[in-house]
Amino acid sequence: MIATIILVIVLNSKGTAAPTPATLIPPANPVAASIPRQGALLGSSSAPVKIDAYEDYQCPYCQIWTIQWEPHVIQDFVATGTVQYQFHDYAFIGNGKSPNESLDAAVAAQCAGDQGKFWEYHDWLYANQNPAGENKGWFTRATIDAIAGKVGLDQAVFDTCLADPAKATAVQAETTAGTALGVNSTPSIFVNGKAISLTTYTDLATMIRSLAPASPSASAGASAPAASPSPASSPAASGSAVP
Repeated sequence: MIATIILVIVLNSKGTAAPTPATLIPPANPVAASIPRQGALLGSSSAPVKIDAYEDYQCPYCQIWTIQWEPHVIQDFVATGTVQYQFHDYAFIGNGKSPNESLDAAVAAQCAGDQGKFWEYHDWLYANQNPAGENKGWFTRATIDAIAGKVGLDQAVFDTCLADPAKATAVQAETTAGTALGVNSTPSIFVNGKAISLTTYTDLATMIRSLAPASPSASAGASAPAASPSPASSPAASGSAVP
């Protein structure tokens, strides 16, 4: 499955034209409808392990996390009641750019969340991230609207939400809150409030099980992702570290 996902990304990485409804790539591993959710939160409030992920929709390492790691966390631990998982906006890559694609994508996902479709929209954004890099006019209004159509949003309600400055303010506030916690690159992952360094999925799974020894045991080795989504060490590397 992982090899197939990587192949799809490679095959669709040619060209720089922003996607249209006809060229949008469906998410390979969307969050299952059976997973309890509330906005950007997945799983049970009684889960003994809390994972918080701070991400930017333009960040290529966040795409790796979302496509190759996150589905395993959800399948192995959120679905079993071991983990409650929350996405947080850390929209910084587009700062100072016009348009600010990081902010625009985050606002769109939050507006989708108002219609109960945050995770669907989140998955479509990462499946259609610009393979040519950040800040290249990829997450245009046309693309944002096309994804809204794919996930079945009420377009008029969505349009009204996008125009509400309170949404952008909320995204910026969450980004600022992340900085206050020490976030300075994406993805930044916290387990029970502690920032962790990503090495392998097996290590992450072992950590989760150690924090919830009585929870159902998941077989991490059988479904472990192939790559580690290590955040960039400098903006020149990928744009995914805070200057």
